[in-house]
Amino acid sequence: MTIFPPRQPLGSDDGGALGFEFLNYLDYALLRRVEPMHYEFYGTAPDFYLRIFTTGGDNPRLDNPWDHSFMLEYFLLDAEEFFERAPSPGEKINSGIWLETEEKTSEEVPLIAKAWQLSHDQLISIQVIHEEYAERLRILRKARHELIERRKISSALNTFRKKALFDAMTKLYNKGSFMDILQEQVDKFRTYSPSMALFIIDVDNFKKVNDSLGHLAGDSILIQVADLLKGSLRKSDFPARYGGDEVAVIAPDPNTEQSQKLAEKLRKRILGHDFNIGNLPVTISVGYTIYRPGETVDNFIRRADLALYDSKQAGRNRACFRDPWLIDDEEVNGPSPEAARAGAAPAPAPSPFAPAKDESGASTLDLDQDDLEDSPSTPK
Repeated sequence: MTIFPPRQPLGSDDGGALGFEFLNYLDYALLRRVEPMHYEFYGTAPDFYLRIFTTGGDNPRLDNPWDHSFMLEYFLLDAEEFFERAPSPGEKINSGIWLETEEKTSEEVPLIAKAWQLSHDQLISIQVIHEEYAERLRILRKARHELIERRKISSALNTFRKKALFDAMTKLYNKGSFMDILQEQVDKFRTYSPSMALFIIDVDNFKKVNDSLGHLAGDSILIQVADLLKGSLRKSDFPARYGGDEVAVIAPDPNTEQSQKLAEKLRKRILGHDFNIGNLPVTISVGYTIYRPGETVDNFIRRADLALYDSKQAGRNRACFRDPWLIDDEEVNGPSPEAARAGAAPAPAPSPFAPAKDESGASTLDLDQDDLEDSPSTPK
């Protein structure tokens, strides 16, 4: 009968050494994420790692194997995106299997990398895959070049997709994207949203700015207006360049009172900004409304546009609201706001929802700072 020596208590240091020795036998390497794009080796480097990821001599690349492997370099970008979205503990992603060549023997070694979210750490593991995957490796060997080409094509498509979605100058959504998003939000409204507001915003007297200061100054104003609006909205809102000097904003969820606060916040943000164009003031007019369940996208836009026309007729530099439940002939059959602006129809009577203008030229809907801070769109 074999007599074993008495078992000694296993301390934390011994346990850690045993764990890393076991990982070495499994051909398993771990790198811990210290900060974005910065990893440090965890424990001791297994033999396969020392054979593959070297500087060309005897020194292993213990903290940056992706500098030595273009496949790991691709995976690192995926891993960083995975970690930045704050995954739950236990979540992981993998690279799929690829082949690395040992520098000294020219032997191809099949590897797989994984990014792991633990409770308190973020790790990347690199592991040797053994012969049971030989068939898959033969297929992958043939597909290596095609994979790289697909990644290049995918990157190019993402670039073109972004260009197709956004206005090149203001970096807001373009009108085509706006119409698609609005239709999607209307479709979701039937099930998910208790309310939805639409704002159409126009820079007052923009033609005068272009005529007196030139188109470069006009472009600068539009870019600054777009930046100010983006900084005043929630992540869930959708600002778009609707056309020329007009911007539209889709705001899911706010009710009438919250929409009023948001409209005034946007107007005041523009009014109080120094556009660095001399003494020529820059103001905006805002027309806004709330979605009426069951109506078409065209009717929704038309009512917001008519509210903007109310703002212009009432003196500009103000926000006017059109009640979705008070439907008048003008909304259903009347001239388009574009035609009215061009003088094809007489000006309508002032809207009962257009706030009066006080002596300072500001809207009587002006809200104090406490009100604005309560707005659902106030950045936190």
